[in-house]
Amino acid sequence: MKLKITVGIALVMILSIWTGVVTAEIKEIVDTSSLEKGIVSIAYTGDDASIYKVLIAKGEERIIYPFSADGVSETFPLQMGNGVYKIGLLKNTGGSKYAYVTSKTVDLQLEDSTVVYLNSIQNVKWDEADPPILFGETLLKDVSLKRSKVKTLYDHMIVNMDYDYDKIPTLKPDYIPDINSTYAEMKGICYDYSALFASIHRSQGLPVRLVKGYSRFVEGYHAWNEVFLNGKWYILDATVDSTWYGTKITYEMYKDSDDYTKVYDY
Repeated sequence: MKLKITVGIALVMILSIWTGVVTAEIKEIVDTSSLEKGIVSIAYTGDDASIYKVLIAKGEERIIYPFSADGVSETFPLQMGNGVYKIGLLKNTGGSKYAYVTSKTVDLQLEDSTVVYLNSIQNVKWDEADPPILFGETLLKDVSLKRSKVKTLYDHMIVNMDYDYDKIPTLKPDYIPDINSTYAEMKGICYDYSALFASIHRSQGLPVRLVKGYSRFVEGYHAWNEVFLNGKWYILDATVDSTWYGTKITYEMYKDSDDYTKVYDY
């Protein structure tokens, strides 16, 4: 039996980037001091109400992120493998056109690519003092094996969390999960589940991806996790399984890759 549920929203952004003008800044906007972790940070204060975006590009691949331009530093992953990246801060100049505020080119050379998935980033954002992170420490403190840690947190989430069917219609295109709100309410959409699961495990040194794409179990755009164990990535979908928990549907914690189509991972 297949259960179809709508658990995600499509965040599709088509941007026309105007490269004719680059505004030089005296201060450093793009911080590459943590490049050995596979991340960059950007801080900028906009002087108007313009919309800003961050572009991370490597060759023909590119990922575009929302950016608040309120002076608060935000961190972004370089998850497309080793090589030369262009990091750009973009400002909307009207319609779908954007111009570079600034850009920076870096050459990423990591010995271990999984280090990228240990960080606190824009959409998997956590701090050691956050309530869900402290809860994770308590929940998993007596669990020694990594596989057992994954199973313990997964079981807790599918039993205790509820999918928030009322949230989708209220979401803005640039929605970013807040793990503290998700933990306090113990409900959310797939994006919330995946950010919470990744944040708790990353804080304890286990590489976990937040993945966006499509699943045969879900109608529409979806988010799930991949965990790195014994040299291999395993697909795990706590959102789907929490809706199946308590029903007569039979399911496994680790999913078949044939049932999932990845678009982005973070």
